[in-house]
Amino acid sequence: MDTVIIVLKVGLILYAIYSLIVYATRRSGNRSAFKDFQSAPVLRRITDEEKSALQPFLIGQGLTADDDVRELTGAFVRHGLATQGSSTEHDTIGDVDVLLPYDAIDYVEPHNEALVVLGKKCAVVIRLNGFDLLEGRQRAQRQQAQDKQWKRGEIGALPNIEAPAGDIDPHAPVAASEAAFVAPDPNARFQRGEVDILSQRTETPEEVASRVGRGGGWASALVWLLAFVLLWLATWDATRGVHAYLLGAGLLAGLCAAWLFVRKPSDTAPVRQPQPVNRVRGMLNQIAVVNASNVTIKRVGLFIGDKLSFVLPSAWRSAKDMPYGEVIEAELRTSDYSAVSFGDRWSVADEWRRFRPVYWGRHLLHLLIGLLAAVALGLSAPDLRGQMALVAQWFSHGKSPAYTDARQLADNPPQWASYASVKGEGRCEIDLAHKGDDNRALPMVDCTTVRWNGSAPVIPELKIPESIQALASPDFIRASENGMAASLIEMLRMQMGQAPDPLSAYRARENMPMIVRHFDRSVATIEAACKEGEGLAPGDCSALQRAVLNAAEATVEKDGTDTAIHNWKELAASAQPGKENADLVVSRKQLASMQQAARQAADSFVATRIEAALPTIVPAKGGVVLASTVPIDAVQRKPGEDASTEAAEASDVDAASALADDDNDASLLGRWARLQRNAAPEGVKPFVLEGLVTARGSDEGRAPVLRIDPGLDPAQAASAGAYTLWWLFAVGLLLVNGVLFALRLAQSMRRGARLRADIQGRPAPGATGLF
Repeated sequence: MDTVIIVLKVGLILYAIYSLIVYATRRSGNRSAFKDFQSAPVLRRITDEEKSALQPFLIGQGLTADDDVRELTGAFVRHGLATQGSSTEHDTIGDVDVLLPYDAIDYVEPHNEALVVLGKKCAVVIRLNGFDLLEGRQRAQRQQAQDKQWKRGEIGALPNIEAPAGDIDPHAPVAASEAAFVAPDPNARFQRGEVDILSQRTETPEEVASRVGRGGGWASALVWLLAFVLLWLATWDATRGVHAYLLGAGLLAGLCAAWLFVRKPSDTAPVRQPQPVNRVRGMLNQIAVVNASNVTIKRVGLFIGDKLSFVLPSAWRSAKDMPYGEVIEAELRTSDYSAVSFGDRWSVADEWRRFRPVYWGRHLLHLLIGLLAAVALGLSAPDLRGQMALVAQWFSHGKSPAYTDARQLADNPPQWASYASVKGEGRCEIDLAHKGDDNRALPMVDCTTVRWNGSAPVIPELKIPESIQALASPDFIRASENGMAASLIEMLRMQMGQAPDPLSAYRARENMPMIVRHFDRSVATIEAACKEGEGLAPGDCSALQRAVLNAAEATVEKDGTDTAIHNWKELAASAQPGKENADLVVSRKQLASMQQAARQAADSFVATRIEAALPTIVPAKGGVVLASTVPIDAVQRKPGEDASTEAAEASDVDAASALADDDNDASLLGRWARLQRNAAPEGVKPFVLEGLVTARGSDEGRAPVLRIDPGLDPAQAASAGAYTLWWLFAVGLLLVNGVLFALRLAQSMRRGARLRADIQGRPAPGATGLF
């Protein structure tokens, strides 16, 4: 995981460097192009009207420009650099930096022809394709007047942004002949794109609720995250001195998050203040709008007239018919131009009353936070049951009497979350569900669970041929060091100055020549195991012979030269008494390979016998079952401690048990022998167990089961409280929000279906029966 994170970070750094290089290269090209453009021929001087129109724009930008007008042509490109939420953008025409005053950006085309004046670092556009600076200033002034009228809701026609065609005054009276011509069509002015403001009002409570929604989800979610972080910090050993403070802060943060989640939003909040709503009349149009950053991208939007771009509620956009080209009345919020009513049957307030919205997003957000907290808890908490018991003991201070008799404990068991002391003689339990490396069932002795005063288990004998037992024996291949070769190698290491080097010593030891005496006996053992009727399977036999052959690397002399042996028959023949390979010289690595192959072959055979013997195993019953987090022994242990250094280095519980029994045989035969010894009378051993009771119950035979953890320290109560509170908060979020999310989502889907059906049955919004 750390490698993946490092690779991602390096990739991001390389991408950032690449982006910076590309940006720097482009800026260098822009500066070079601007420098070359300064020598372009001057077409004329800027007029006083153009300078007057340009001056407010230059002052607002803190710029100055000369009076020489030059022609600039080329493609428009906008590029820049974004870092940590801020961005820098540059507009260029023909690679020359340009400033576009007023609404010049709306006139950009794939290929542009512009008239510019030069500033200190860029060119300032005064004409661009169909854009003219003086007309741009007039449009800006009209836009300001339009915005002012829109915000105030002043009744009347919105002023046009574009200048009227020719010398026609749209507000001037028409001639009598023209009046007679236009009188039959009262909507002629709306066909020219005119828009009238009819009135202004404020939002209704329903419209406010539809705009802001339920709210409160993100604030509560962030406080929940803070609560879980505080509780996580309260479990660190490094913060032991402030555990109580962190625990209290986490509790307060969780309560605050819950309050933020359930509280009703305040009606006095700024976002919930009613906004102005303008009622307007005009022709409904659908117009394609060009993206200024990329002229190849176009977006189709809804307009009333040619002035007001507005947004319909998402549910209304699926209506079958829209009265494009017809005069309609609508009510729009002045802030974002979103529609709250559209025609006579389309009203946000009416929909809100008839189809009350159902909000499920906040529940999904909190459900995800609860799931994240639960996963993090599962990865962090060592034993959640023990942590809860430690918290309960801190409040109750429960303590049980010392138990020395199993019947006494069965009749009067200790309470949960109380300290208990048990002393007696018992037998380690047998784990019948344990799986071996090959996923086969392999019963094992589990001394973390002891049955006190119960019946003895019954472990049957395995009928294993002597040849298979010989393969599993450590004496299958006997070898000894070649003393002369060892002395020679050590002398060479000292001469080369490698004597103090532990790595060199390890390599020398691994490559030390070993003499295998009577190798013919090992070969005979393999032959016997392969020939017996109930011996090794053909596949296991071939694998064993091939492994020994490859590891031995034996040779025979043919025609005066040493020739490698490539098949088992030749190796068996050369290993006969008195032959060349009766005594074999191998390295430690080769010897280990042959011994491992023999153990694997024997284990494969024994595993089939164990699998057949499993149904005949009779587990122990009755008494009292004691479970712990560490092996239960005659000496009380703490988690992480073992009886000896060798046991601490043992690879598994079986190896630790083998060392306790002075038996380090880790083969399947050795494990089965330990099961049999555990079932014998000698398997009953004294034990001492003291600690906190973390669980109570009974097994399949109704024998009492008691779990005692000796590693829980009362000094860790604050850390345990953090784990417990963490679990309570996570489970509460999962349960509450899981149920509410499912209910709200189902309600929202039913509400959406009813609303869509209602919308499909409505008449298209038009000018008849308005409001």
